[in-house]
Amino acid sequence: MKKLLLAVAVTTLSLSAVQAAPTLYGKLNVSLDQIDKNGFKDESVSKVNSNASRIGIKGEEKLTDKLSAVYLAEWAISTDGSGSDTDLSARNRFIGLKSDGIATLKFGKFDSYFKTAAGNNQDIFNDHTELDMTSILVGEDRLNNVIGFETDKKLLAGLAFNIMFQQGEESSAANNAANGQEDSRDSFGDGISTSLTYDNKDLGLAAAVAGNFGVASKYSAYSLKDIYTDAIRVTGSVDFTKMGVNGLVFGALWQTAQPTDDTVSITSGTPAVITSYKGLQEDAYGVTAAYIIPSTPVKLKAEYISTNTESNGRADRKQDLYGVGADYQINKQARFYGVVGQQKRDWLTKDDKKTVIGLGMEYNF
Repeated sequence: MKKLLLAVAVTTLSLSAVQAAPTLYGKLNVSLDQIDKNGFKDESVSKVNSNASRIGIKGEEKLTDKLSAVYLAEWAISTDGSGSDTDLSARNRFIGLKSDGIATLKFGKFDSYFKTAAGNNQDIFNDHTELDMTSILVGEDRLNNVIGFETDKKLLAGLAFNIMFQQGEESSAANNAANGQEDSRDSFGDGISTSLTYDNKDLGLAAAVAGNFGVASKYSAYSLKDIYTDAIRVTGSVDFTKMGVNGLVFGALWQTAQPTDDTVSITSGTPAVITSYKGLQEDAYGVTAAYIIPSTPVKLKAEYISTNTESNGRADRKQDLYGVGADYQINKQARFYGVVGQQKRDWLTKDDKKTVIGLGMEYNF
């Protein structure tokens, strides 16, 4: 009898340990890129890029039959030892409560719902240091100090609603007029990011409408950052596999963005010179295509994204990002890939095109 009780106790403890154990996950993505007109200068350079490599832990622990605690903590890894990915810098992290089949409430720092409204079929070179669309688009942001609410896609047959409230956590005496939002950010929901998404795998359709309101972002055409912005994004994709064309997917994106209050200005020099960006606005669109060659592990990809940024008293500035690529999927975890892409700035009189040719490998665990 004692042996039986001991066996039951050990089994119970083992099951509890399994349930409580977090999952270790990550991605290593390294490429060798040859870049012509690097930094839009008359120079060429070869780079080994880490491409948003990361490591993290995540888990879900049952609290009741319907309620679970969820958590995730993720860090960047500088696989190449240098560059834009600072070792162990903070990426997504949160703790929250999940009601099975209903919704999840999360607290922490994670990607805005505006950003995640563009999925893999709109940002097909996602994470590539040189070709990720974040280099030219407003709104590709990860937000601090947020509370997020996400409904389960199963609740409304593929339709989901997400909303995020960001707290500015600053002094009530602060004024952010120069950065596009008058007054201080000392209240609940100083910034809001929200999206309405729809996913129907039976029809091969996915779509989203997203909005940012008072969320700090950048306007790369004028090298402006941390500008509090209101923006609308619409995305969609069609997988033609369900229509008889196996492996063909088209994606599209459109968005518009402008400062929350039209008060953006930059102060520089001695004596101080104030430069106004009144009327600042960015409009953008993008189209993508991907095709998996039947009976092969090869996926072909193409992307074109264009932005037009304007400001009163200045000529409009246009940026284009376009490229093609091929993936060789070894298995679910590993792939080899090649990319050829270019970013163009129309306001430069010379060295206006940065060209990238790269080969890389990605491994997910």
